[in-house]
Formats: sequence, structure tokens, C-alpha cells
Amino acid sequence: MWVFDNSTLLCSAVNDAALHDYGYSRKEFLSMTMLDIRPSEHAVPLLGEMLQKGMHNSAKEYQKHRKKDGSLIEVAVTCSEVLFDGCIADIVTAVDVTGHL
Repeated sequence: MWVFDNSTLLCSAVNDAALHDYGYSRKEFLSMTMLDIRPSEHAVPLLGEMLQKGMHNSAKEYQKHRKKDGSLIEVAVTCSEVLFDGCIADIVTAVDVTGHL
């Protein structure tokens, strides 16, 4: 799980499980935007989708994410809008379902 700021797309908080699964240090993850974990061919369409309809309170959707080592995983993602440190943000739950679909 992690939290990202809706206006900047920067990660504001991340749990230990996400750090372990994605291979980033906390400092690295907190310096990334939500576009950084997406393969480049998915990043621009994702930004357009987020700006158009918002990602919060979404039904589960399946996305490809890139780990620090460059490998791709398939994740089931849900987002919910929250107020975090005075900013509108989304809390993301991402479950690795690689090979389970």
C-alpha cells in the first residue's frame, strides 16, 4: 500500500510490504510519482485517465507495474480518496497477481 498526492502524483507514504515487493528503498519510493512504477508505454495513458476521471474510489483494476530491477508484474489495484497531511490523496492497495490470472 502507498499514498500519493493527487495534485503532484508524488508518493507521500508507503508500507514495508510495497518496498519489499517493488525493491525500492523508502527514500526512492517517496521520490517517485505514480507514473514511475508504470511501464513507459502505460504512463501517459494512465495520466490522461487519472486527470479525466480520477482514480479514487475505483473498482479493482489490473495494471502492469515495473519493479526496481526492471521486471514487470501484474497487480490488482484499488484506490480510495483520503485526506493525508492536509492534501487530497489516494491510498492505493496493489496486490501482485502475476501468473494468477
